[in-house]
Amino acid sequence: MRAGPAAILLFCKQTAALSILGLLMAAAGCAHIPKDPDKPVTYSDGPAEDGILADVSREVLSGQAGGISAFMMIPENLAALKWRLALIDRARQTIDLQVFIWSNDESGRLLLGRIIAAAERGVRVRLLVDDMPKEISDQNTAMLSRMPNIQVRRFNPGRVRRGLIGRMLQMSTQFQTLNRRMHNKQMIVDGCWGIIGSRNIGNPYFGLSTLYNNRDLDLLMTGPIIRDLADDFDEYWNAPAAYPGEALSGAHTAEQEKKIWNRFETMLSVDREMLSRTAVPPEPRDWKKELTDLTTTMVYGIAQSLQDAPEVTGDRGIRLVEQLREVTPETGEMSCIITPYLIPSGEQIETIENAVSQGRRIQFLVPSMASNNHTMVHSHYKKYRKRLLKAGAELYEFRGNPSDQMRAMSDTAPIRSGFISLHTKGFLLDDEWVLLGSLNIDPRSIHINTEHMIIIESPDLARQMHEDFAWMIDPANAWKVSLNEAGQLRWTSEAEVVKKQPARSIGQRISSFFYRLLPIESQL
Repeated sequence: MRAGPAAILLFCKQTAALSILGLLMAAAGCAHIPKDPDKPVTYSDGPAEDGILADVSREVLSGQAGGISAFMMIPENLAALKWRLALIDRARQTIDLQVFIWSNDESGRLLLGRIIAAAERGVRVRLLVDDMPKEISDQNTAMLSRMPNIQVRRFNPGRVRRGLIGRMLQMSTQFQTLNRRMHNKQMIVDGCWGIIGSRNIGNPYFGLSTLYNNRDLDLLMTGPIIRDLADDFDEYWNAPAAYPGEALSGAHTAEQEKKIWNRFETMLSVDREMLSRTAVPPEPRDWKKELTDLTTTMVYGIAQSLQDAPEVTGDRGIRLVEQLREVTPETGEMSCIITPYLIPSGEQIETIENAVSQGRRIQFLVPSMASNNHTMVHSHYKKYRKRLLKAGAELYEFRGNPSDQMRAMSDTAPIRSGFISLHTKGFLLDDEWVLLGSLNIDPRSIHINTEHMIIIESPDLARQMHEDFAWMIDPANAWKVSLNEAGQLRWTSEAEVVKKQPARSIGQRISSFFYRLLPIESQL
């Protein structure tokens, strides 16, 4: 079929626009990375057969039926950092790590230094990091990727890397593609141990920030679920959107590399001095006692891993939330939902209303404005409070200054942060099902980003999570939100009832007011 006049005119306009765009980018001094560079296709190895990680895994799973995995909750930030260090320090074979944010701060550099040490003793390392919150430069990413036994890939990078005008033009013309970010978070070591949950890599996730620290949750696990996590990692690692780090920048001279490594070592020395005042081990340790203790502290269950497809263009496959609907059992009595960012759809509120009418109890725990690290998201959540309550849901908002016992889970002593932010993303269904991973209940998680969750059938794990949830919604740690007889919102704690939503400052209230006016809810 021949193109008609209108189609030809449209093609000419698009061609002219692209030509002008190219000239503008060139004039702006933009730096591009190569399109479709060569990269090896690699896959996860099988589980290690020797070493303490393999030995402890076998002992933990001894006597369990096939298909059973073992789990341990990690709600404490200090413990979350220690368990990552323990697995890295004792790795013998492989480390595969996938994360949304890797901050260039004390905890980020500490973990990177220990991973480099693992690579130097022969461990194969694959690091997959989203490209949008880029705190490690392209040059340093490329140099790290060229080290023996280490490969780094960035997910969905834009080709224009420098020049404000060029990057703005790139985002305006490729918004739908570049807006899709990899929010997945997991680590697999020696093919037999894994960590999955809500934490990125950075000080607020490990209790080391003086601004705010998170109340968060991970799971340490071993068993058949690790093979599923490894397959999930491989799918992303070999996806077209996973860009090889070595192609991000040209080769460094020997002198340049020496300067970069000297600077990194100097920063590590300063970091170790700070960390030495905490219980974080600044140097590698044996970890034998902590690992062998796992044989008596883990609980058991059957797990399944689900994730969004890694495609950023074209057919992006079935969304994670649709997969969850297919495999999640019908809840009979109770659903407990913890999410740091809640912007429900009309369909979700209708589902809540129907469930409550059938006798199901639905409880939400979200941050109060005082404990939210993204006031912009909170400004759009707040208009749904009354609708959720009228639908029959119970609503709790985490306090920015919870009890000392709760704060101790988030702050790594002697650090005391300005406030505690809720970052846990988890679901508890009845007395036997736990869902945990990266999914928030907001438009960005449900429709835009890639996400990763595991669903676990385990009465023991569900009981532990329910105990933790009950503690988190205790009046000392959370406000119970309700409607009075006049339909007005009230916040109740152990000591008072307030008429105005708790906030950190008048400035935060003002920011929330103006953020609410922005038409950006679909992107939050």
